[in-house]
Amino acid sequence: MAAEPAEAGGGASSECCEMSSSDLVSFVAITGDAVLDCATYRSKLDEPPNRPGLCGAVATFEGLTRDDFQGKKVLRLEYEAYAPMAARVMLRICEQAREKWPSLKKLVAAHRTGHVPSGSASIFIGAMSPHRGDAMDAVRYLIDTMKEEVPVWKKERYDDGSGAWKENPDCKAPGKRWAASSAAADDDKRDGREVRLRKE
Repeated sequence: MAAEPAEAGGGASSECCEMSSSDLVSFVAITGDAVLDCATYRSKLDEPPNRPGLCGAVATFEGLTRDDFQGKKVLRLEYEAYAPMAARVMLRICEQAREKWPSLKKLVAAHRTGHVPSGSASIFIGAMSPHRGDAMDAVRYLIDTMKEEVPVWKKERYDDGSGAWKENPDCKAPGKRWAASSAAADDDKRDGREVRLRKE
């Protein structure tokens, strides 16, 4: 199963990586696009043209910026990431999901960096499988695990001009988190499968 570079719509500081084999596809992207085009990423979950009717379920999740935090008006979130490392970690999590739910046919995960205004999407997750249970469980696993392990940093900006870097409460062991991320960044070849990243 070889990883191939893939288009992700362009944008500043974008990293994308696609791993595919026959009708199995995992696609991950860290993008600096001005808008996270969820419709484009959703289209990557379309059925293979040579296998119509292959799957009976597509489950998706979109994470949006809330406009309130403990009574403070949130104007936007500011995300930063070391894109090559983040993309590799996201891809590894997709591989782990495939091990848990072997029936999964396609997985898509995209995270936006830069300024994300209130009401806008910062992350898209999608899964395609023959049955809804696996797709829905995989999406929940992907978003929860990515929040725990992907090296993305978030700062909230408020209407009073202040801001605060937000610690991720889902990350139970920060030290292990970054150690695991660094190991993934150094490991471009796993089980004979090469992961290639391209800067857009």
